[in-house]
Amino acid sequence: MLMFKADLLKRVKASTVAIGLLNKDTRDVTSTFGTGFFIGGRYIVSSAHVFSQCLNYNSLYKEKNNGFEGVYSAFSITRRGQKLDLDTYQISESIRLPPVKEVAGFNGSIDLDIGLGKLDRTSTSFLPIREPGQLELYQDIAMCGYPSGRLSLILYRNEDGVGMHLNPIIQLGHIAGLMPYDESPTPWGIQTDIVAVGGSSGSPIIDPSDGEVIGMAQQVISTMTTVYKEGMPSDLYKLTKGPLYGVAPLGLAYGVSNTILSLLPNVSKNYFERGRPPNFLFEDTQIVTIF
Repeated sequence: MLMFKADLLKRVKASTVAIGLLNKDTRDVTSTFGTGFFIGGRYIVSSAHVFSQCLNYNSLYKEKNNGFEGVYSAFSITRRGQKLDLDTYQISESIRLPPVKEVAGFNGSIDLDIGLGKLDRTSTSFLPIREPGQLELYQDIAMCGYPSGRLSLILYRNEDGVGMHLNPIIQLGHIAGLMPYDESPTPWGIQTDIVAVGGSSGSPIIDPSDGEVIGMAQQVISTMTTVYKEGMPSDLYKLTKGPLYGVAPLGLAYGVSNTILSLLPNVSKNYFERGRPPNFLFEDTQIVTIF
């Protein structure tokens, strides 16, 4: 079994956060929608659709609950002696990077679903991103995140919350494929054999030998699922009068590689602090402000 160094594992977990909404008045965590990780200074990266989910649900909560105001936030748990504290970072700004152009293997451009956020304060932990280079097919990797989003933080029994899972989890696996092709000297995408679910989006994929980020999980190869009578409450089965069919966000995780991610610390600083367009890889006319 692949072994981590204890200090490396601690750093990876300390730099990985859940992204969601905080109730402005009560300071309670309302919802979490995915995972993100600190990349240095006051910046955080995740899948753009995670930030968009925050925006969509904040609008929904406002409609249903008069006076509710959610704060876009990143959450982690810190231990100070015997006390556990919810460490919250407000995400003051968020953008979706535009499609990249001139990607090998594609004509035109491709949207990589990359979201960048600016925090209200500097994080003391961050993950180093490996410089672009060839990745080895089948090499050992690890992924750190919050699969299932909010449900990964709360344990349920008979529909009642009975406890909280306070830290992100580590999943081990391998590089199963690279994009645009396995032998690419600088692949832009990474396919893993790690099973992920909703909430895993934005999880850093790291080389467990040194803790450097070599990718970020953004999507899964979805699974078709069927729920039969035996798997449904009797009242639900009476209502549906048959099995339920659907697509479950459960499958093998894939996403963008360090070829793109290594650019993001400088992109963040240049964009948020200096107002400059990302850089030559990105179209400079389609930056979308999420919030």
